[in-house]
Amino acid sequence: MNYKLLVAFVCFGFGHLSCSHAYFFEYQFINQSLNWSQAQQYCRVHYTDLATIESMEDVNRLIRPNASTSLAWIGLNDDPLCWQVALGTDVNSWRWSATGKPSATGYRKWQYNQPNNSHGNQFYATMNVDGTWNDQSSDNNASFVCYTMNYSTGQSTYTVINDTKMWNNALTYCRTYHTDLAMIENSQQNSIISSLKAGQSVWFGLYRVAWKWSDRSSSSFRNWQTGFPNNADTVSFCAAETPDHFWKDQNCSNTYPFWCHRALTLSMTTVRMKIQTDADLSDPATTDQLLQQIGLLLQNALAGTIKMGWKIQPQKLEEPSTGRVCGSYVCN
Repeated sequence: MNYKLLVAFVCFGFGHLSCSHAYFFEYQFINQSLNWSQAQQYCRVHYTDLATIESMEDVNRLIRPNASTSLAWIGLNDDPLCWQVALGTDVNSWRWSATGKPSATGYRKWQYNQPNNSHGNQFYATMNVDGTWNDQSSDNNASFVCYTMNYSTGQSTYTVINDTKMWNNALTYCRTYHTDLAMIENSQQNSIISSLKAGQSVWFGLYRVAWKWSDRSSSSFRNWQTGFPNNADTVSFCAAETPDHFWKDQNCSNTYPFWCHRALTLSMTTVRMKIQTDADLSDPATTDQLLQQIGLLLQNALAGTIKMGWKIQPQKLEEPSTGRVCGSYVCN
C-alpha cells in the first residue's frame, strides 16, 4: 500500500542550523561564602551571572548538595543607588504613573532619611504636610492630587481630592476624571501642590517597581517566603534562597553560598517534507527507525546535541452526505 504523509521534524541543538532561538539557564551551586557583590562578580567571570529564576520550573531545577542548609544568594536585588540616593533611571527606580518613565529633571524633595522602604513594601510617594516627600505602602489611605492636561495650551491644572483612597484606587480615579496623578518636576510645581492640599498628606504619581535581576531580565516571577521581603534591618536589598527554595531579603554584606547560571541558546528548526513509501508509517517502530536514520545523517553534518520528533499534519475527514448528489443539488 502507498502512503503519503506530510511530516515535520524539529531539531534542537546548539549548532548553526536554526530559524528561531529560545534561551534557558543551566544552574550551578557554588558552595563558597561570599557577599552578594562578590558572588555576582564570581558568576560573571566563571558563568553568565548570578542566577535568574523565571518560573517554578526553574525553581525545581535548583538542586543543592544534601549537606547545604545555608541561605544562598540569587541574582535579585533592589540596589538603593537606583532609588534612594537619586530618583534614578534603572528598572527599580522611581517613575511617573502618567508616563511610566523616570523623572525628566531628577527633581526630588524627600524628607530627611527618606525614602527608606521601611518593612520592604513602600513603593509609592506622598507629599507631607510641610511639602517634603515620603515613601509609603500602597495599603495606606490618603487624599491625593490629580492633574488635568490642557492639550491645546500645554498647561496643567491640579485638583486635590479629599476623599481618602489607596494609591492604586487614587490612580484609577485620576485617570477616570482627570488625566493622571500629579507629576512634580520642579520646585514651582511642588510649591503649588503644597499650597493646595491644606495641611494634609497626599498621594501623587511617583512610584517604583522594586527588585531587579542582575542580568537585567524583565521576569516578574517571585517566590518570596511568607512575610518577605520585609527590610527588617533597613538595609536588606539582596535576595537569598532558602533550602526550601523560598526567597528572603538579606543584608547584601552577609556572606552565603550562591547560585550562578549559564545562559544557553536553544536553536530550533522545522523542516517540512513529504514521504512516499510502502511502509506503514502509522507503526511507531517504523517512524522511530526512520527518525534514527535521519538523526544519524544530521549528527554527522552538524556539531552539538540534536533531538528530533515527528509532527504529523492531521488529515481532514470528509463530511458524510445525507443523500446522493445530483449535479449541484442533494437529492433525498
